[in-house]
Amino acid sequence: MLRENAGKLQVASIVKNEPLAHDVYHITLSAPKLAADARPGQFVMVKVAPGLEPALRRPFSLHRFDGEAGQVEFIYQVVGRGTDILTNRVAGEEIELFGPLGNGFCLEKGSRIGLVGGGMGIAPLLAAAEEISRLGREVVTFLGAKTGDYLLTTKDFAALGPLYLTTDDGSAGDKALVTKPLLDYLENKKLDLILACGPTPMLRALSKLANEGGIPTQLSLEERMGCGTGVCLGCATAIRADTPEGYTYKRVCHDGPVFWARDVLFSVPDKITAKGGCDHGQG
Repeated sequence: MLRENAGKLQVASIVKNEPLAHDVYHITLSAPKLAADARPGQFVMVKVAPGLEPALRRPFSLHRFDGEAGQVEFIYQVVGRGTDILTNRVAGEEIELFGPLGNGFCLEKGSRIGLVGGGMGIAPLLAAAEEISRLGREVVTFLGAKTGDYLLTTKDFAALGPLYLTTDDGSAGDKALVTKPLLDYLENKKLDLILACGPTPMLRALSKLANEGGIPTQLSLEERMGCGTGVCLGCATAIRADTPEGYTYKRVCHDGPVFWARDVLFSVPDKITAKGGCDHGQG
């Protein structure tokens, strides 16, 4: 455990753990210290069960947190043994947490901020939307998913500002990629900043769109994590940098998970002619 993360290990109490869809759950925890320290875009490593098995904690992005109430919320999808075990945890049980971890979204600038979420990448954007609203700024949200069942917590987003929905099968909103309503919106209106989280193909397309349009954009990258502190190097990703190669590898858990879109390389080219840097990023 890195020294800078000392003191982030804590025990929370489960308030509720309920299904949102057949394989998606919403868990609320009483965790006063975490709720007070958290920022939108950060994540937590969760020990899903007491004892030695499973050995590794699971990473969950912060869906919502309330410092006054001392509660935090996560939305998680059942994708393996660990998350399956978590579905059986009930109110009143204690659960071990390690966090908050990582760099969150930077909300220092922009009067109108767009949020773009795809699938489970919708989960961490609500905390950002609520913070943007609290700061007195306008939030515009674009959410996409496979089907309407996976368009998560849409009522909460709709309560904060304009909301545009898409699905792959047309079961809710428009049958389109989530970038379609975003492009339509940008034909007539301006966004000062975009925050996004979702699958890599969505982030790649959004990054291209934002970079060509000159819109500052922050991406919350989804990568498999082993430790959450940068020790195991399992989540290293290529980031543009002022090096002879034109890029370096950074750890999504420790240096991210939020990076500026202009710096993210979704594949490493043979040669990068235009070197980047972190002059306006989150160091």
